[in-house]
Amino acid sequence: MQDEGHISNRGVHRKSDFLHGFLIWTLWVLFYAVFFKIQTSGHSWVVALISSATSYYPFALLSILIWIICRKIPFGMMPVPVLCIVHFFISIVVSILWLGISFGMWYLAEGKAMLNYAELRAIVGWQFLFGMITYLLIAGIFYTIIYYRQYREKQLEEAELKLLMRDAQLKALKMQIHPHFFFNSLNSINALVTRNPKQAREMIAKVSDLLRLSLESRDKMLVPLREELELARLYLDIERIRFRDRMEVQEEVDDDILDVPFPAMVLQPLLENAVIHGISAHRGKGHIRLTLKSYNHRVYCHVSNTMGKQKSERSKRGTGLDNIHRRLDLIYSRHYDFHTFLSESGRFDVKLVIPMMENPHSLIS
Repeated sequence: MQDEGHISNRGVHRKSDFLHGFLIWTLWVLFYAVFFKIQTSGHSWVVALISSATSYYPFALLSILIWIICRKIPFGMMPVPVLCIVHFFISIVVSILWLGISFGMWYLAEGKAMLNYAELRAIVGWQFLFGMITYLLIAGIFYTIIYYRQYREKQLEEAELKLLMRDAQLKALKMQIHPHFFFNSLNSINALVTRNPKQAREMIAKVSDLLRLSLESRDKMLVPLREELELARLYLDIERIRFRDRMEVQEEVDDDILDVPFPAMVLQPLLENAVIHGISAHRGKGHIRLTLKSYNHRVYCHVSNTMGKQKSERSKRGTGLDNIHRRLDLIYSRHYDFHTFLSESGRFDVKLVIPMMENPHSLIS
């Protein structure tokens, strides 16, 4: 199916090239007819048009042959001096063909009367030279077009390869996250099995839902924010079972942005990071605040958590946050903000600002 699409596109491009070429040659025919009329005021417009058409429409037909020649003998196939010599001899042949066809057509249109306008000395002289020069100019134009198209195709292929490589890197980074939080969830279940079997079963059901949602988004770079939020809430529900009254979560979510595309598997690791360092790392009660808002066509995500005794150690990014940072680099290039810092109130804050765009590939520079 893909090959059929390429063939269809080539057919459309060929028809478009043919139409553009025909229009350019027609404009040149009209221009030369006006020039011929001004130079030879004794002849009618009909004669001027016939003379111009029989001179240049044959070259328009021969330009198809010139295009094929330029494709068969690409620039760089041989040394430039050799290429110039080859085209010099080809220009002689094309010029002879052009004069034979154009004067043959003129004879068919005018009969022997054309001999009153045509001079053999002019045919053998400047018109033959003009045919050679015209061939070389057209060949030069065609080589320029071929080079430009090959350059554009190479650019598109490189861009496509870049996207494929980015997708592969994103998938590899996401695979690093999946085992991490599932390992922590299984540890939580293991802690509850003997202490509270009912809660352990509830936790297993939630982990199952979490696994299902994460598998659904595993091949996606972006998902609607509501799906990412659903997965994050499931994770928090699991941790609430584990920490009970020790964990307090506050949400402030703008409902207008729930359908906005959001990087898959970003919220959950951010919240997991907050749970590990803000709840699990110390015995006191911890508080996590999640804020999701929009402003000026951007999505603002803020995760804040209280800190235990390990404040000085926490000022550095962990593996999870570095993973998120690299994934955001791959998705949004330089068009996002991601900061982590310790506030004066003793809280650890993660702030993420991303553009509200459906296709982040358009940000690639």
